[in-house]
Amino acid sequence: MVSIMFACTAAAQTGYSADPAAPELVRSTGNDDVQVKLAVGPANSTYYAYFSNPGYDIILDRLDANGRSMWKSALIVEDRTLSSTVDYGVASDAAGNAYISYNGYAADGSTPTQKVASVSAAGAIRWTSVVYSAAGASLGNGRVAVASDGAVWGACSVGFDSAVQRFDSATGVATFATPIYVTEVGAKQICSGFQASTDGAVILSTVRYTTTFSNKILRAHKILADGTRPLAAAGVAVATDGNLQTGNFPDFLSDGAGGAYFFWYTTSPLNCRAQHMDATGAMTWGANAVLVSSSTTGTFGGTTATVNRTNPQAVVGSDGRLNVFYRGTSGSIAGIVWYGIAAQCFDTAGVAQWGDGAIVEPFAPSSGGVVYDKNIGAALKMSSGVGVSYTNSLSAILAEARGAQMNLDGTVAWNTLLANDAGTKYRFASSTAVDGGANISWQGGVNAGGSDIFAAHISGTGVLGAPVAPCIADLNGDHSVDGNDLTSVLSQWGTNGTADFSQDQNVGGEDLTILLSAWGACP
Repeated sequence: MVSIMFACTAAAQTGYSADPAAPELVRSTGNDDVQVKLAVGPANSTYYAYFSNPGYDIILDRLDANGRSMWKSALIVEDRTLSSTVDYGVASDAAGNAYISYNGYAADGSTPTQKVASVSAAGAIRWTSVVYSAAGASLGNGRVAVASDGAVWGACSVGFDSAVQRFDSATGVATFATPIYVTEVGAKQICSGFQASTDGAVILSTVRYTTTFSNKILRAHKILADGTRPLAAAGVAVATDGNLQTGNFPDFLSDGAGGAYFFWYTTSPLNCRAQHMDATGAMTWGANAVLVSSSTTGTFGGTTATVNRTNPQAVVGSDGRLNVFYRGTSGSIAGIVWYGIAAQCFDTAGVAQWGDGAIVEPFAPSSGGVVYDKNIGAALKMSSGVGVSYTNSLSAILAEARGAQMNLDGTVAWNTLLANDAGTKYRFASSTAVDGGANISWQGGVNAGGSDIFAAHISGTGVLGAPVAPCIADLNGDHSVDGNDLTSVLSQWGTNGTADFSQDQNVGGEDLTILLSAWGACP
């Protein structure tokens, strides 16, 4: 289908709000606006991707450091005609291009096709290429990664198997004549996570199981730039026991040295685990990984009950330690459940640093209508530390969002209210931000037609709102407003390019004034 750009954003983006009662509304239509994902853009900007419009079109926008769109309108990457959604992937590269892996149809309008689209910083589609396409195929769990050599990789599930393809980042030309197919006789290998490794390689994780009722275990596969697979054809077991919840396909993190950090939760009992795989494919934190807590019970209001730990989100701090945030719930105590948010930190050897878990949000009972639920949003990577966004829900249709940062000893450095407007808040995403903080987005709200997309910015010190001294005139992101940025302004004169600081859809004298007033060094 033809990809076009037009003014379709119903919400006027005024920038990241300092008022939690009025968070920035990125997208609001009479349709479902859902499944937001973020990626870092050039010059302190952020890419926001989501589904919207009838048919769940693929939408992409680029917001500046203040949370204002840098394009005339959000880009429709693909006009789809779907009645439901599956997961997809978003990434960006050092040149400032964005990449989206999503499902749709081939040009015939009927053949299921997994695609990767590349979009420039100016909001133009550079290319769209096919990861996998076949009549009758069931495609999902779209993933995309930018390898260390600059190549772009796409992955997806194909029924109960997985497919992977590599593309030239400039042209979108596929490297392999046919996709690399990850399959196993007598077992299922469903695409779960996907990240870049070193030397142009990528790592794919799959959920492997044999029958509906057999244990679902994560497997790791490494694929080199030439398509060869140095690990076992069936992958390497991330853990040898435990069971992932049905329908759970966790992602993982690169360790920056050719390996990966995995994090997930298992059933019976409900507990979160973490594992490190080195560049050779060896699991270094034991055959069955490490637990966020070895304790299976806790004390709630003077009563001992089971503790369930689920929904982990993780981030690697600048100190190299893995921080895992999770949702904690008690077993039923006289019909009452306690909810809380907790965290664990692991050193590089996999040794837990915070005892049975650090408390981010204290456990509270679901009695008296005070607490309906507490849940994890997204882990936050900030230059000043690591943290997490999460929700406190008062009912099924009313929740507040919060953000917290942890000290190295497991105490809370700060905890800030992000949003307490009416409505639900879920499916969080985050990215790093210009002032050492984070940009956070979620779907929810009270729109009778469906969910909307919201966003907030929080500084490295926990201050809500747009950066105090945004350096929007630093077009090339080198932390200086100088002749290079002036050249960019002049080259875009009379257009609605990235130098349109005033957001009047025209690069002109007002934008030149803004640039000159910001001349010099900037954060």
